[in-house]
Amino acid sequence: MPRPTVPPVVAFVTSAIAFMAVMAAAGAPSALLVVYQQHWHFPDSELTVAFAIYAFALLLALLAIGSLSDRIGRRPVLIAALALQAVAMAVFLFAPDIGVIIVARALQGFATGAATSAFSAYIAEVAPAAQKKVAALVVSIASVAGLGIGVALTGVAIQFAAAPAAVVFGAALAIIVIAIVVTAASPETVGKRQGIGDALVSRIGVPSAARTAFARTAPGMIGIWMSAGLVLGLGASIVHQALHITSGAALGLVVAAQPLAAAVSALVLGPLMPPRRFMLAGYAAVLAGVSLEACSFAAGLASLIICGAIITGLGFGAVFSSTLGLLVPLTRAQERAKLFSAVYVVAYLAYGIPTIVAGFLSDAIGLVPAAIIYAAATLAITAAGLIVSLSRTGSMSRDALPGGTQEARAHDVRASTSSAA
Repeated sequence: MPRPTVPPVVAFVTSAIAFMAVMAAAGAPSALLVVYQQHWHFPDSELTVAFAIYAFALLLALLAIGSLSDRIGRRPVLIAALALQAVAMAVFLFAPDIGVIIVARALQGFATGAATSAFSAYIAEVAPAAQKKVAALVVSIASVAGLGIGVALTGVAIQFAAAPAAVVFGAALAIIVIAIVVTAASPETVGKRQGIGDALVSRIGVPSAARTAFARTAPGMIGIWMSAGLVLGLGASIVHQALHITSGAALGLVVAAQPLAAAVSALVLGPLMPPRRFMLAGYAAVLAGVSLEACSFAAGLASLIICGAIITGLGFGAVFSSTLGLLVPLTRAQERAKLFSAVYVVAYLAYGIPTIVAGFLSDAIGLVPAAIIYAAATLAITAAGLIVSLSRTGSMSRDALPGGTQEARAHDVRASTSSAA
């Protein structure tokens, strides 16, 4: 007797909400860590470790089991990932110190990495035919938009709730538990399945046709992901300690501005500009935005950091989406998982390592000098990426392989961009 399942439209809506909730919960600690620091009085180095451990755990999950749902089915991976996410929420709820928060962040990162590719595929597959365009939109913006929304709502909770962590993680836990129940009753979208053993073999590398382009775009990727770590990792502490803003809502707004702007850039501005011009404009925006952020750190002007975060976010969305748009056509369909793994190795290492270094540097010389040094390093590497991009970016796309239609390639880029949170 077939297992009873919920209608596909219910599975689609529930999965979309759950994906956004997972990403929103991932953004919450960016705002809450400064609150924890006020109560527990731990150094900046531990704060940045708590921030960056998420990225490293997420990267580990993407590399180790990112394609697991292709082999054993979407539902088993989603149920396991959501269950681990629920455990992480419970650990956050009852954490007594920063050490436990770091453990919770590691669990959260691994669970999010495991869920990201499975959710992206499942939402697109289970959506009713009339909702396929909506599904593509959800997949493309879920990570960055969910991250920004999570930070913004957490800021509101800090402002108005007596126990903001309980409100944020309690709500996320409730949504995730409901999602587990519905997912267990949802239809499977993967037909013939294979054993788990082969699926756990990590695949990473740069296909030969894309190596030149990858090498030329790597400095830019490092620079823009460092810019993301600057605001998401240090922004809340700077807003509180250096800019003397105590409003939780304002803190959330500053930290949320960059990922929300990145989503708008990739979805709204990208289709309006030629890819090369969009990439170069993105580099200029990142350089301008990070410069404004550095000026705000030095001068103590809150308006500059908000403007800088928005401009940097617009630039991030432009450079990253354009970079993927350049690399994807250079690879065959069966090589793209390896390519994306290589992209995210570079991205998440650039996202996490400099933030940890800045945290330890902050303990030694102070938060503002450390943040300014971080910003200067980001500007230097991003400028190098711009210079390399100006040299031969246009010529690299002429070797693109005929390994799929433009629509298929665009779908790959959108799905991969959604994993960037």
